[in-house]
Amino acid sequence: MSPWPIQITYFDNTGHASATHSPTPVLPILRRRGSWGVLSFHGVAIRAVRTPQTTLMSAFSRNSRFMTKPQENVKTWTLATTLGSLKWLLLAAVLLGALLLLASPNYRWDADKGDSPYGSDFLQDWTGANMLVSGQSERLYDSASFDAWQHDPARIGFTWDANGYYPTVYPPPYYLLASPLGWINYRVGVILWLAILLVCLVTAIAITENRLRKKLTEHCSQFLFPALLLFPPVLLSLTTGQKGAVWLLIWGVTWGLLEGKRPLAAGLVFGLMSIKPTLFFLLPLVMLYHRQWRFVIGASLSFGGLWLATACILPLNVWPDFLAVARGAGNYHHHAGYQLDWSCNLLSLVSGMEQTLLPAWANYLLIGVLASFVLSRTFFTGISRFDASQGPHLASVLIATCLLSPHFYVYDLVVLLLPIRLLWSSHRMHAALLISAVWFGMMASQLCHDTIGLPLMPIVLLGSLYSMSTVTPGQSSVRKGVSGNPAPSNMLQTGLSPQA
Repeated sequence: MSPWPIQITYFDNTGHASATHSPTPVLPILRRRGSWGVLSFHGVAIRAVRTPQTTLMSAFSRNSRFMTKPQENVKTWTLATTLGSLKWLLLAAVLLGALLLLASPNYRWDADKGDSPYGSDFLQDWTGANMLVSGQSERLYDSASFDAWQHDPARIGFTWDANGYYPTVYPPPYYLLASPLGWINYRVGVILWLAILLVCLVTAIAITENRLRKKLTEHCSQFLFPALLLFPPVLLSLTTGQKGAVWLLIWGVTWGLLEGKRPLAAGLVFGLMSIKPTLFFLLPLVMLYHRQWRFVIGASLSFGGLWLATACILPLNVWPDFLAVARGAGNYHHHAGYQLDWSCNLLSLVSGMEQTLLPAWANYLLIGVLASFVLSRTFFTGISRFDASQGPHLASVLIATCLLSPHFYVYDLVVLLLPIRLLWSSHRMHAALLISAVWFGMMASQLCHDTIGLPLMPIVLLGSLYSMSTVTPGQSSVRKGVSGNPAPSNMLQTGLSPQA
């Protein structure tokens, strides 16, 4: 093989170029996903080499036809790399966990806990898990047995308000998956559960960043991501032992697989979300409407396999008992102790408007009109292809899920962190508006409820959904990086025409 005449162009940080010639062949190599390999494009070989001060991008062919362009540094991203870039988030998560254990009343151990139990809502999860591992699964949905179990000092180690009660509200597959927690002492289990929630939260953010493959600037890693821990739904979810971070992780992995063009795997993962039906029901319907069959098939297989396995393990009487609970989900806002100012769904507006002078039929007619608006903004987007990996589309589906759910509290709005992060990199103004809307909705909800008797968050989410419908996916409004330079790109742009 005769030597190829090759010209290599270096670009330094100021954009100046210097050219050198080499009379010897150069092996075209590309660093990608931890392995070395050859990348060819219609006979043109492309090489990327990074040095401390410069990044070399060269392209050449046998007839010496080539072009080069200055590029951003090419970085091989792994989950470990991303976690390293998110070191301040990791530190903030550890500090937040320690602060909750030391200062939050819900995590303060006492023999008599008064109105609220140690670990708050985790008591419901642990009770169901402990009943399963104790061989009492047939009594899982028996309210009297469940109530007595979570008030037994011999099991939980403390006493609390005898009139308080955390009902069994999740489907049987959830308690089956949570059953390993039932083997652990309750006091230790609360601490372990908080650690699991923090790990899920950090992992979900890391997976999202790893998939985005954007170099995190010092400003982002030190400010944006630790600040996400101060997102009000995150703080409320962690304080009350709720599972918002777990749901965020499932949605985050699903998004990463969709963005990576692996819809079948994304569906298989999302099928796990069926243990939280109020966050599961809408996305498969939207994907079915837009004929994204692989995702639908994957979700169906995962959902069906999980529920069938549960049916084979748990007693048959569990299912009619669960269905009786599920049928009453739409009336959950009528239960004693229901916190209307925490509610996010449209049905809670009915509960609030029952105190107005409007007749009941007019209230439900108004809710029907609002529900039709939500469905139209979710299904009929006016685009040729729905893409759940796009920030505006994902935000619309999640907001619509919150509004259409029969029961949805603000602590589950943790899942909005995913579309907020996606919008932050493409439509920053809309991301800031969504963050501000949730902050305002949570801070002013109690005042709104006390003043006019209505929950504020559904109204705020309706406005946010309309705002998302004005965003054009794929057209970024973020033109500059944090430092003023163009946002980094990981695309290999050689400017070459195909040459033989």
